[in-house]
Amino acid sequence: MSVISSMHMDKESLEESLRLVGYDNEELFAYLQQKALGNPLIEVKINKEFDERAVKEKTVVYKPDKDDSMDTVSAMDQVFEEVPALDTFLLEQIYANMRDTPLRELVLFLVAFINPEGYVTIDLDEAAEQKGVEPIVMLDALTLLHQLDPPGVGARNLQECLMLQTERDEYAPEIAYYILENYFTAFSDKNWQAIADEMDVELSDVKAVFEYAQTLDPTPGSAFGDTSISLPRPDLYLQLVDGHLTVKYNEWASPFVVFQKDYYEEMMQHEDEDVQQFLAAKKTEWEQLRSAVAFRKELLLAAGELICGLQKGFFLEGRELEPLDVIRLAEDLAIPVTVMREEILEKTIETDRGTFLLHQLCGE
Repeated sequence: MSVISSMHMDKESLEESLRLVGYDNEELFAYLQQKALGNPLIEVKINKEFDERAVKEKTVVYKPDKDDSMDTVSAMDQVFEEVPALDTFLLEQIYANMRDTPLRELVLFLVAFINPEGYVTIDLDEAAEQKGVEPIVMLDALTLLHQLDPPGVGARNLQECLMLQTERDEYAPEIAYYILENYFTAFSDKNWQAIADEMDVELSDVKAVFEYAQTLDPTPGSAFGDTSISLPRPDLYLQLVDGHLTVKYNEWASPFVVFQKDYYEEMMQHEDEDVQQFLAAKKTEWEQLRSAVAFRKELLLAAGELICGLQKGFFLEGRELEPLDVIRLAEDLAIPVTVMREEILEKTIETDRGTFLLHQLCGE
């Protein structure tokens, strides 16, 4: 049974649902937000949780092995080079290594205020006030953030950034951290003799710390891609589970609609007929929108399962991709060929062999 027939959609609902299939997550969120503006029963949310695979494994871009004569898909164009964003890199570490606790939520909150250089830009007292916690609790969250890679990330200033890197470097000069913590201004101004005299160490020792400091990174976030140009996560994931290929939908950052039940029940207390009709119409609109979002997910999953199932040899045995008939694929899914070509086949899927556009897995 096709996705369309299983959801029992009328023509109007089907057209809206197919339109949503072509949207990426940002476009879908904007569309749902626009709908919510005219419907008080709708709230749009974004799932911030990572898919299990996204937590455990980083995306790998398909790169043919030029020295392997058996790699028969070497002519396939790569989808794109990976440009990891700093916030994505940090989130992966948080979800993989921190338990789901209120403190983890504060760490996630702070990540939103890290600039491209890797520095936290919000004052901790302000952050604590916004989240309704004591400043010491927010400081605990910052301390956890400081334990993530790259070393120095989450610092509030250059001094703290260098201290964080020094603290985690077992080869740092013994007095480096102490100097950075207690004599940073004099150290920066190269008043090395004054520091040496006060610490009762050799001048050469202080100069050695300065030379070491030159090897540290004052902008630990600069090695990562800017969030504005970072690549979106794939729409689908392909996993090998108990010897079987399993396609999963990327729930991370996928918007969904929530019914405002409390508001609806409160307004239903009004006996005014116009209010009752208004609520009935808006509830129907929410139900249709929810169905359209669910249809988008189910259709993308069905398409991914169909294509990957036909390419088992490629994924399980390393064989050449089979050329697939796109018209036949569209018929199997009971959707227009134009939707198949222009919308679905432009979606991405992450696999053990790399990240592909679905049309590439059709042998195109």
